[in-house]
Amino acid sequence: MTLSCDNTSSQILPLSLTERVRARSLAGFTELVAELGGDGLQLLGDVGLPATLLADPDASFEHQKLMQLLELTAERLRAPDFGLRLAHRQGIAVLGPVALLAQHAATVGDALAAISNNMLYHSPGAQVRLLHSGWPDSTLPPGDTQWACLCYRADLGDDGEYRHNVELSYTIAVEFLRLISQQPSGQWRLNFAHQAALPLPNYRAHLGCPVYFGQPFAGLFFPAALLQQPIQGDQPSSGALAATAERFVAHMLRRQPLNITAQVKALVKQQLSSGRCTLPVIARQLSLSPRSLQRRLVNHGVAFGEIVDALRRELAERLLCQSELSLMQVCVALGYSEASTFNRACQRWFGTTPLRLRRAKLSPSMARRC
Repeated sequence: MTLSCDNTSSQILPLSLTERVRARSLAGFTELVAELGGDGLQLLGDVGLPATLLADPDASFEHQKLMQLLELTAERLRAPDFGLRLAHRQGIAVLGPVALLAQHAATVGDALAAISNNMLYHSPGAQVRLLHSGWPDSTLPPGDTQWACLCYRADLGDDGEYRHNVELSYTIAVEFLRLISQQPSGQWRLNFAHQAALPLPNYRAHLGCPVYFGQPFAGLFFPAALLQQPIQGDQPSSGALAATAERFVAHMLRRQPLNITAQVKALVKQQLSSGRCTLPVIARQLSLSPRSLQRRLVNHGVAFGEIVDALRRELAERLLCQSELSLMQVCVALGYSEASTFNRACQRWFGTTPLRLRRAKLSPSMARRC
């Protein structure tokens, strides 16, 4: 399992002010706003977002504008639970291709690893980490259960609290963990750093677990044993994840109905870090046999392996310019399980090691930190 594991919350990395987010994060926004008597297109325009984003979920825009949009909408519509309500409409489907990975995960921990490793495709500025820091205070539940803590962070470096973005993200996290684990969340605990804007029973009704405010950091605490729990193919969660995955693939096929090469590239790009981005997997998602897919690609003058290799090279060159990502994080994002394999690939692509390439691309002051 490749999920990032830290011992303290202070190890969550600072983020860039220029981070972006996929437009699928707007899913359900205009519908919910209309239900509440507002004009979603007007609100988008008020924060400088074009309405065309609603038609292209793979487009991107500044993550900060999404946070501002949620805050403005909640204020205009006098809906202090707007982020919570939008989360119920979106669910894990808002991450799009992550469902393709989660539905094939062997365990709950592997599914969370898929989210962690692929979050940079949805929003490079958002991070999901797993902390093993124990229960947050002296109110330890009875028994000797070991606890894990799932943390989401999207701090864009300004003074805004962006409460609705935080509450939306953790509501999705709770629902997703409950879905894949098939376990009740009544004994879990959710910490928020901000203060409550609703009565506590309202939060409990939305989230299904105790919620505490004014805490040192936000995080979802749950029994660590859940990480090892298998995700069975006949569980309700498997069907729900598969349906989400099918919706994503169907959307992609509609955008490229006659271009098999573009379809394969889109699926591979979104699933590189899973380590399972193979010809049989992609063929199954396209409802083709591996041999048929291979033959159709050859007819277009390209091989499956060439597509994967080219996308890895392109992504490696881009991610190595992001100094906040460790070399191991870049390695995992490319779908490599060992650094030595990544090193050999870089030697073949660029004639040098990942570290030397990073130092050559970064400014002298930033390169010294590597």
